[in-house]
This record gives sequence, structure tokens and C-alpha cells, in this order.
Amino acid sequence: MATTTIKMGKRGTIVLPVKLRKQFGLGDGSLLVTEARDGEIRIRPAFVYEPEVWSPQRKAYFILINSMTKEEWDRNLQDVLQMGVDPTQINGLEPNHRDGLPTDAEWDARRKRRRAELMKEKQIA
Repeated sequence: MATTTIKMGKRGTIVLPVKLRKQFGLGDGSLLVTEARDGEIRIRPAFVYEPEVWSPQRKAYFILINSMTKEEWDRNLQDVLQMGVDPTQINGLEPNHRDGLPTDAEWDARRKRRRAELMKEKQIA
């Protein structure tokens, strides 16, 4: 790691060498984090991101698409309707998605069957 000596200007300004700016993708207005540690001043790029803000329709999509059973869909649908979202207007959600879901009883039977299969495999191994 090569070191470079730089001079601090008025008001504490410093200029980072162009090689470092290019290496770290820094440009005008880039944010940097500074910290004092072990008698040193450390500077590193700040990685800032804007979190995605979901619309009510997007939230409703995730609520419904993650429903595992018809009964869970029906319970979640009440929340979606309370949000003021019409489920028929949700992009990416098939109109008959609920029809392809198992009932709570079917889901429980699948889960028990799969658990028995795994236990049997474990006994064989």
C-alpha cells in the first residue's frame, strides 16, 4: 500500500489524490465516513442507498402471494381490503391464484407426510 502525503487547506479541506478517487469511484459530492481510531484518522467511502418504498399495491401483492393456504389467503385478503387495495388490480397476481392453493387440512397432511418421509430417510441412513 503506497502512502501519499497531502496538505490540509483552509477550513480543514483535503484533496484526495486522483488515483484514490478513481480506485474507489469517488466524485464530486461523494460521501465519506471519517473516524478516529488508534491515533489515526480513517476515511472510507460511505455506501448509502435509498430503501425501496412499497406502494400499497406492492405490499398487498407480497401479502397475498405469500399465502400458503386458501384459508390464509382469505385471512390476508381482509388486511389487503382494509389497506384499500382491490386485489383484482394487483400487477403480477393471477386472478385464480387462490384456487391453486391447498386448504389448511391439505397443507397439514402434506407437512406430516413429508416429515414422515424425512424421518424414514434418517432411519435408513
